[in-house]
Amino acid sequence: MKSTRQNDVRREDESPWRRFLSADIIPRILVILLIVPLLFYTALQGGLLFRLMIGLIILLGLREFIALTRAKGYEPSGVLIVIAGLACAWAGVNGGAHIPLIITATILTAMILELARKDSGHPLVHISITLLGVLYVGWLGSYVVQLREIPSPAGMDYSVGLRALGLAAAITWTCDTAAYLVGVAFGSRPLMKRVSPKKSLEGAIGGTLGATAVGVVASLTFVPFISPVEGALIGLVGAIVAQAGDLVESLLKRDAGVKDTAGLLPGHGGVLDRIDSFLFTAPFVYFVIINLLHRGG
Repeated sequence: MKSTRQNDVRREDESPWRRFLSADIIPRILVILLIVPLLFYTALQGGLLFRLMIGLIILLGLREFIALTRAKGYEPSGVLIVIAGLACAWAGVNGGAHIPLIITATILTAMILELARKDSGHPLVHISITLLGVLYVGWLGSYVVQLREIPSPAGMDYSVGLRALGLAAAITWTCDTAAYLVGVAFGSRPLMKRVSPKKSLEGAIGGTLGATAVGVVASLTFVPFISPVEGALIGLVGAIVAQAGDLVESLLKRDAGVKDTAGLLPGHGGVLDRIDSFLFTAPFVYFVIINLLHRGG
């Protein structure tokens, strides 16, 4: 107890710069510099290349979700989670028209597979977790593709989807970065201690303000089909949604008793640790933009 208190006192006495260095800020920056250009290039190209990239990310996220639940002692159908989750992500074109078929088949298959399981203990838990993995990572992840492919069913310019995707990404990453930087530098009051003790109220406010400002900037630059007021509102609500996604994943990790879903990305944890917020903001931005485009048409 005494050691913990001494660490807390040292942290309060540290300058913001020393806090940044002790928070693995350099590995985080290096990973961003390597990955973001690749993501930008594939998003710019769209089509098959972008779907392959998102498919790879979803695959890694699905595997981490399976490992997370197995750390808790559960045994969902990992093969079904991967196949159905990837199918959802791959079907994120034409407005995800085939996703209801995939989800229906997944529900039926998960229940039938449970009948064949030798160890029939906890069938309700196994079925539920299998479906959660598909819906959480696969279905929500499909909205990243659906965002990029927005113009396809509407016959609009293909850059509209890129702009919508950029808006969702800008809101999510600005919120995450601003919350992290403000939290590391000035955070003192926990946002939700029982879920994630390190996340602070100050960081949450900083992330929300940053995302709101980015929404306005986006409306004035690369997303001209929304007004500054709409951009601010999308940024504001998007920040709340993004932070909810981050907290939900923290809740799952705390339940499983793990710190990160994987150690794949130095300073960031696993893929699921990086896309948890985007899995929430992508569907939100998708439906907002679809409704604004229809209103404009």
